[in-house]
Amino acid sequence: MTDYHSAGRRPAGSHRRHRPPDRRLTGPDRRLTGPDRRLTGPGRRSWPRRLLVAVNVAVAVCLIGTVSAYGYVQWRLGQIKKEKLSALTAINGGKPFTMLLVGSDSRAALAANNPGNAQFGSAAETPGQRSDTIILARIAPATRQVEILSLPRDLWVNIPGLGQNRINAAFDSGPNLLIQTIQQDLNIPVNHFVEVNFDTFQAITDAVGGVKFYFPTPAKDAYSLLNVPAPGCVLLTGSQALGFVRSRHYEYYQNGYWHFEAQSDLARIQRQQAFIKKMLEKAQGEFTNPIALNDVIGGITKNLTVDSGFSTSLLLDLAKDFRSVNPSTIATITLPNYPYTTAGGADVLGLQQPQAAQTIAAFDNFGNAPPPPAATTTTTRPAPTVKAPSVTVPPSSVPVEVANGDGVSGQAGRLNDFLAAKGYNSAVNPLSAGTSYAVTSVHYAPHAKTAAQQIAASIPGGATLVSDSSLDPTAYSVEVITGNSYTTATGGTPAASAPSSAASASATPATPATTATTVPGTNAQTYELPGSPPGQTPPAC
Repeated sequence: MTDYHSAGRRPAGSHRRHRPPDRRLTGPDRRLTGPDRRLTGPGRRSWPRRLLVAVNVAVAVCLIGTVSAYGYVQWRLGQIKKEKLSALTAINGGKPFTMLLVGSDSRAALAANNPGNAQFGSAAETPGQRSDTIILARIAPATRQVEILSLPRDLWVNIPGLGQNRINAAFDSGPNLLIQTIQQDLNIPVNHFVEVNFDTFQAITDAVGGVKFYFPTPAKDAYSLLNVPAPGCVLLTGSQALGFVRSRHYEYYQNGYWHFEAQSDLARIQRQQAFIKKMLEKAQGEFTNPIALNDVIGGITKNLTVDSGFSTSLLLDLAKDFRSVNPSTIATITLPNYPYTTAGGADVLGLQQPQAAQTIAAFDNFGNAPPPPAATTTTTRPAPTVKAPSVTVPPSSVPVEVANGDGVSGQAGRLNDFLAAKGYNSAVNPLSAGTSYAVTSVHYAPHAKTAAQQIAASIPGGATLVSDSSLDPTAYSVEVITGNSYTTATGGTPAASAPSSAASASATPATPATTATTVPGTNAQTYELPGSPPGQTPPAC
């Protein structure tokens, strides 16, 4: 076959029109002129008009892309698992509402293709589910404000139908029972529910590119399998991030040996709150990155469960309204509590009153409009004054034993000297009671309640009261166990201006004396991992 293009010939019968080289198109409004044949005349499109056309096309493409992306996001979020929960309290749209966020430790939904999940075991090895993390988020859409209240998993409550138990045990019977427990025992209405499992948490953390924390020392947890071999800024991703927020037995290496962090679950709550804030900051930075944002959405939809009333439009509205909120301004609070041992020997946490009730009332009212001012009334009779009771138990008649419950060296001895100076017949127990006491506790034999109240009211940082019949046959009718509240109030040494026995007895309360400000984690604060030298600010990562 002949290649006519290469031969320079045409097949027979073919025709080609010839245009004279200088032929011009003529007419009243359009011409080809000159060697470059530019369009001239009143009908031509000038460059501003061409630019306007290009802009209009670009805008149209953007609008189509935005609508398509919005539809895609709705479709992806519509894949989230929803569960109908009858225990939830209904709420009117636009009003402040409370959302219960639960971190489930169920192994049933762990992805088999994720090699990092092998460390958590299987559902056969760890059956059922418990609420590893219980967080209540109070959200005020009108003012774009958020407040976070964490509930300790070891809080001793009355679970409907099951009786007294740790609050995390309620979740094993499903979200409805946990919601009922919170509403009935704590008087906190719950309007929405969100459950996150191990895989979802890891997926979201990885989607935002991980979260950086500064570790002043090497750290580990043999139970959660956290392992940070060297100090410095560490990017926490996947199973390492999960091990960090789940750690209840956090250890840090300092001065040649490993130390356990005090407060166990309470310290874990602070780490979780700090991690959430850092992860929100990272997530906000991904709103302009379509690929990363898609990964975040994908992480959210995997194994996430919400209540059936939590619509896709609500989720999108929340994301739109709060994406510019500075996470560092979100108040994070832990429900005030104190440690004690039940009659059955369980180490649990009780509600620290009246601080817990005050915290709950403020949380429930967060975001609501302030009530109108009360009408001014004329008082015709002065309010009666109540005379404070005088000392009823001579300090020298009270045998007291002091034990170290916070792990600070010499703390029991310092508090012992403090009480002895007030006239109490006190002595130090050389055996430590542990390192996890958040609040100093005063254990007393039933017949020594008044003396215990006097002692509790005099201790810097306050103390809780615990009736303990086992102290009856011992030489000491009152046992004081130091807590972190004493360390916080004194810096490790007794307050120089501590009240006298008579003055403290005059203010003896019928309920625990600790104020909310002395309970670790009850105020918005910056959490720092243990091990930093005193007075040294950790570098930002």
